[in-house]
Amino acid sequence: MLPAVCQKGLLHNQAMARLLVSQSGVVRRVATVAVAEHDGSISLTLVRNGENAGGWTWASGDEQAQTVAFSSPLPKSKEFTIHTSGRVNFKGGVNPGTIFIPCLLDLKLPVPVLSYIVPSVAALDVFGGNAAGSDNTVVNLHESVVGRVAFEFYAIPSTAESLSGEVWRFIVEGCYGLACSLVQADGFQMLEGAPTEAFTVVRPVSALPSQAVSEPEAYLRFQQLMHANQVRKALVASPIPTSEHEQVLAAVVSQGRGIQGPSTKGVWEIVCNVPMRDRPRLVVRFAEPHYQAEAIEYKSIDLRLQCVRVRFHVRDFRSGSLVKQPVEILDAFLDSEL
Repeated sequence: MLPAVCQKGLLHNQAMARLLVSQSGVVRRVATVAVAEHDGSISLTLVRNGENAGGWTWASGDEQAQTVAFSSPLPKSKEFTIHTSGRVNFKGGVNPGTIFIPCLLDLKLPVPVLSYIVPSVAALDVFGGNAAGSDNTVVNLHESVVGRVAFEFYAIPSTAESLSGEVWRFIVEGCYGLACSLVQADGFQMLEGAPTEAFTVVRPVSALPSQAVSEPEAYLRFQQLMHANQVRKALVASPIPTSEHEQVLAAVVSQGRGIQGPSTKGVWEIVCNVPMRDRPRLVVRFAEPHYQAEAIEYKSIDLRLQCVRVRFHVRDFRSGSLVKQPVEILDAFLDSEL
């Protein structure tokens, strides 16, 4: 732990946030975090300007680092996705790959995701924006903090106590999140062949041998979590006695989210209560008989969710135009034949 670092843990509920450090009046960039609104997966980006023509890699037990030349330059920024299902993807760079941790909705203790070791604070890029923005966390470092430092990222349950050296905490839907600790890394062993000025990402050994839960299951559970939080918020503002809140909450959540929409683009969505056997057919009956529902075709990235949600547009077949404002729906159901 670095005693000169501001240890205050900050809680964020925004969909996106930045981690910055300040030393000697200069603010520098470390990372950004964003949350996928549909399933609560976390995207972490270690932010740097420019590109690399190559890099180096090593594994536990190696005596020397191996250099790697890229076929074409790759961004110095590194992206990682921590899926709600427990799948952690390391993208691009020298050593892309995947590890598995418990489903984020089931976390009981902090689980290490990665360590980011920088040769010095001064090697980080200067942040040119407004550091005082509400989405930013600025960690103030004393001038005595020199040499290599490590930003250690953990997936955490919302109930986790502050970690040693914790400087940042990002919580999703009051359930789970990401925390970052800052520690001195001068003792980190640099293998022969690795330049001293290198930025290093350390990937832990996979905590589990395979993915904890499927993507559709994680999606449905996150949708249920959001629904429950929305109902709780509505109950607080309602005249219903507090003693009845849990009973009402259980009854409403068990009925599912119903039909959501329309979005600003005129998209409606139905989320299943349980995964369907195969992709269901959509049947919707409107108060206005000249309206019809048109299911939105799934993109390749969304195919894994085709049995748990259906998205559709409403079209006025008299004019052929899409209807983007709210309309009265008499009934709707999803047909998935046995």
